[in-house]
Amino acid sequence: MPTERKFKDPRVIFVRHGQTEWSKSGQHTSITDLDLTPFGVMQMRKTGECLIGSSPTNMIKPHNITKVFSSPRRRTRHTTELLLEAVPSEIRDKIPIEFDDDIREWDYGDYEGKKTAAIRQSRLERGLDACDRPWSIWRDGCEGGENYKQVTERVDRFIKKLKSIHIKALEDCEPSDIVVVAHGHILRCLVARWVEEEINHDPKLMLDAGGVGVLSYQHHNIHEPSIYLSGAFTVPVEEQGADM
Repeated sequence: MPTERKFKDPRVIFVRHGQTEWSKSGQHTSITDLDLTPFGVMQMRKTGECLIGSSPTNMIKPHNITKVFSSPRRRTRHTTELLLEAVPSEIRDKIPIEFDDDIREWDYGDYEGKKTAAIRQSRLERGLDACDRPWSIWRDGCEGGENYKQVTERVDRFIKKLKSIHIKALEDCEPSDIVVVAHGHILRCLVARWVEEEINHDPKLMLDAGGVGVLSYQHHNIHEPSIYLSGAFTVPVEEQGADM
């Protein structure tokens, strides 16, 4: 009998964009098209060098990247460029990149540019919330923006796209790493929905600007999505800020 070919399960490696002025200050940023700060540029360039490469210490081997999905915002586009910057051009030029509106940030509507404390105070003063039940984006959504049902719909649609790629990889016994570059809230929604959790409550997930995480499958089974607890991925660059 032929020897079964061993390969790593398909993975989704998700990356939050690098630091912006508003991620540093803690302001909610969805449609405002900010670019990275100089620190954010350095942060993501170093992340790319450590994350993607041919060394045994790199998490992702460039030739295993099936596709890169990025939010269409400037800060995610720039992050994507920096992540792939150190990949040899003959490999980088063959990696398909798609800018997908389904992974744009949660639409904050009237709360755009505001900090959580200010949002909660305004809602409290207008009688929308009580002192013992402060505003939660997960439960209450955003005035003039999206609620969890709307976000769930587009995140689930995106997950179906990811799984359609991975189904083929599993059938062909081929490695498949998909890189997803997006935003703080929408990536936490992606993780929660990946394991079929509702997002009408805080999923208790943290993801700093520049943060990296991994999603995969148990038992080589597309029907057993899981969060890959492979250990923390950190880059030794420090700056103080209030990154959400």
